[in-house]
Amino acid sequence: MNENFNFLVRKDITFLNFGSFGSCPKEIFSFYQDKQLELESQPVSFIVEEGIHQLNNARKSLAQYVNCHDDDLVFVTNPSYAINTIAKSLPLNIGDEVLSTNLEYGALIRTWSYYCDKKGAKFVQQSIPLPLSTVEEVVDAFFSGYNKNTKAIFISQITSSTALILPVAEI
Repeated sequence: MNENFNFLVRKDITFLNFGSFGSCPKEIFSFYQDKQLELESQPVSFIVEEGIHQLNNARKSLAQYVNCHDDDLVFVTNPSYAINTIAKSLPLNIGDEVLSTNLEYGALIRTWSYYCDKKGAKFVQQSIPLPLSTVEEVVDAFFSGYNKNTKAIFISQITSSTALILPVAEI
């Protein structure tokens, strides 16, 4: 048994699905529980004062780490919530296209498809050939789906089904 096992999942199984239904590391879960206890012990004070202060500090730290302004960041509960918010608010019109890959997470494909259909836009899943050989091949394959109607690009840096690292900077 691994003495350094840092997750709360059972130690007698090999748990591989941390993407869809993962477990928090013990240290993170403990911190979360501490914050929940702070909230429960004084809800109004925590929500109105201390909690907001802590969230703002966390946003500032993250902004510094990712090199952006803290007003450009927002915390959400999970990636699906984030993509729903973005896709719903994106001003797409009839004939517009959102370009993506065939390697995206299923729930996010359905989200983009839903909002594109609702707005009369088209969600384009460009096929990326596997196995990957060169960065140029991936970039060329992806951009072969780009045209004058492309209004947004949605691409995962690390793909869900294959765990491939896509060349996001080059794209």
